[in-house]
Amino acid sequence: MRDGATGQNGDCALSEVIGFVLLLGLVVAAFSVWAIYVVPVNGREGEITQMNAVKDRFTDYKMSLDSLWINNQSGVTLSTTFNLGTGGGNSQAGGLFLPMLNPIASSATLAVRDGGDTLTINSSTATTATVVNLSTLEYQSMNNYWIQQRYYYQTGGIFLSQDNGSVCRISPSFTLAKANNGTVDVAAVNLVPIRVLGGSSIGGKGPVRVDSQVRTPTRIATLQANTWVNISVDVADKPTALTWMGVLNETRIRGNITDSSWYSFKVVEDPVTKRGKAFMLINGPYTSPSNPDVYLTLQTVDYVVTLNNIASGIS
Repeated sequence: MRDGATGQNGDCALSEVIGFVLLLGLVVAAFSVWAIYVVPVNGREGEITQMNAVKDRFTDYKMSLDSLWINNQSGVTLSTTFNLGTGGGNSQAGGLFLPMLNPIASSATLAVRDGGDTLTINSSTATTATVVNLSTLEYQSMNNYWIQQRYYYQTGGIFLSQDNGSVCRISPSFTLAKANNGTVDVAAVNLVPIRVLGGSSIGGKGPVRVDSQVRTPTRIATLQANTWVNISVDVADKPTALTWMGVLNETRIRGNITDSSWYSFKVVEDPVTKRGKAFMLINGPYTSPSNPDVYLTLQTVDYVVTLNNIASGIS
């Protein structure tokens, strides 16, 4: 009888071990499914939400900067906060399984850069061309689950660059339009090249404060009557030049300059450097040099931009 009781007890103990192993296997399988499928989906959604917030932040930044130079607020500092990545500067919970249940927080880099892009404005009455460095305030994502995106503010416009190309989200403060001087139709070219001056960069996670101040003391706009005005943009590559060409053409169409005799344009690529250039020539309705029919208004605006880390642990 003792041998039989001992065998039954051993079978019960073995059953408990097998049951525990099976239960542990189910738990591990559930964690694995969650980590493989659910965590990336949650991470992707979080990074999409973050990049949409970045887009909205750049839109607010552009509108605020425009209000400074339009209202001659040269002594006012504008402060804007950008969050780098999805972490928000907060540490994740520890433990054995909790890090596996949450997506890895992404990071980003915010920088003020001069990448060598230039805007050149030439006209029939100018002795020398006006050349403006198109420096940028840019946000470069370091996403873990979604595509990489680069949002940047350049000469008053908001641009987005990613693997499949670039696009202008908000147009710069450029106007190419048909107008009337009281007698005949003419072309009006109004350009406000905006530079951001700084040269700093902050990478990682958490909030960053961007302080911007108008450096141009007063609004000085020059008005010239020309027979032609040429606008050219020199940028990093041909796809970016095509984006700029789209910006100039959209502005021209909105301004009702649709007669092909009034304008010409082209996009070229340097065969050595691979840099792209976009050209837009506005020559107006008349070809005679004695009839200046292109009115150029040019005003440059400079901002001093500084980046500052914010201690996210302080409430």
